[in-house]
Amino acid sequence: MEGIYTAGAVRAIVVVFTAASLSACQSNPPTAPGADTINVSGTWSGTGSDSFSPELVTWVLSQSGNAVSGTAELNAVNPSDGTCGSCHKVKKGTVTGTLSGSALTVSMKFPAGGDVPTPICVAELNATATVADRRITATYTGTDTCEGVYSNGRIELTR
Repeated sequence: MEGIYTAGAVRAIVVVFTAASLSACQSNPPTAPGADTINVSGTWSGTGSDSFSPELVTWVLSQSGNAVSGTAELNAVNPSDGTCGSCHKVKKGTVTGTLSGSALTVSMKFPAGGDVPTPICVAELNATATVADRRITATYTGTDTCEGVYSNGRIELTR
């Protein structure tokens, strides 16, 4: 069976396979990195709740690649009800995080000071979230130097 292909036949086979490979590449160009990345920039607002009480939540986010940053604000659902939640749920701070596909991991930091009812308290909350259909759904835990440990936290935000 040796020698059944001539040099011309081998060249023709190589040309056919090369043309087929180039054609396949041209019909299915690679996707640019980040082309399907979700953009979370903008104002997100909604509600949350945890082991202490419910809250109103607002995030104003900016995004650069997969890095997310911005401001976070918590407010009491009923600021005049006289509960600890009505004053300890009023916080202003920052949010930073990372977006990977539709998964968002964030840290919210609420420093001492500012124009909040409990300016001596420092809080830090860490959340994992899913971004889908203009909605962010998150769970969180954290600590507050005045209130202790936050557990069973949930946030639902829309843009």
